[in-house]
Amino acid sequence: FHGFLAADWIGAPYAICPTAVVASKADEAAVAAQPDLARAFEFHALGDLTKARREWNFALPKLTPEQRRLAADTAYRKDWFDRAIFLLSSSDDTLTYYEQRFPLAQKSRVTRVARDVGIDPAWSYGIIRAESAWMSDARSHADAYGLMQLLPSVAKKVARAAKLSYSRPSDLFDPALNIQLGTIFLGKMADQYQGSPWLASAAYNAGGAPVGRWLAARGDLEPDFFIETIPYKETREYVARVLAFSVIYDWRLNKTVVPLVARLPKIGQPYEAPKDSTQRKAVVCPAPAATVAAKQDDA
Repeated sequence: FHGFLAADWIGAPYAICPTAVVASKADEAAVAAQPDLARAFEFHALGDLTKARREWNFALPKLTPEQRRLAADTAYRKDWFDRAIFLLSSSDDTLTYYEQRFPLAQKSRVTRVARDVGIDPAWSYGIIRAESAWMSDARSHADAYGLMQLLPSVAKKVARAAKLSYSRPSDLFDPALNIQLGTIFLGKMADQYQGSPWLASAAYNAGGAPVGRWLAARGDLEPDFFIETIPYKETREYVARVLAFSVIYDWRLNKTVVPLVARLPKIGQPYEAPKDSTQRKAVVCPAPAATVAAKQDDA
């Protein structure tokens, strides 16, 4: 968040340098032959996620760092996205595996529903990534369910208004239904704040009442200062995380990005989701300083 914001302030492109998973034949063979992993992937394919995670956790301590990266990539390729995200987000050495850490899962559905309700698909993706890390059976201490962490009461209300089938909280573990209901709800939340994604993100996390109090107390602040002074630590970090994830997903979807500052409309200023005509900025992967210095020495 702060890195993207700083780049906007100085007029610099965003620096994102993705890393590809490269494995030796020996590591590929070791991962393929690991019995705990084999069982984990089989249980995942059968939909028994509890047993799948148990076998996965048994396997990881037996793998080298290189083999763990390969296992994470294998999980990603098998649509077991949360295992790849959690494993590759646990170390600074693996944070640049953007493809695996920010999967474009359910792409056609996320894009279609987001556009239907007038919001940016990259923002919807950012919410999913921040809420559940693509763990489809996630359930919070607040009794929120699924990819977009919906409360059953909210899901019931949204489903009734949208004429969608919803019977019980466990229905929200279905990714398709959760994305449909969650994105519709996110669109309604955006409408309450003149389309502002950062204010709607705050309300999605903390609720409308706290956001109303903060606006009454500090509604004259610039958006970045407002975010930094949100009293709830969880919400303060959540909003920054969602916005940063939105930029990364925008890049994953489009290769160029809508600047972060453009996602921060002033309080009271109407905001519209990006269009084809919206100004975008480049994303580059600059050479490491040591590499540049070496080239200069050679010259």
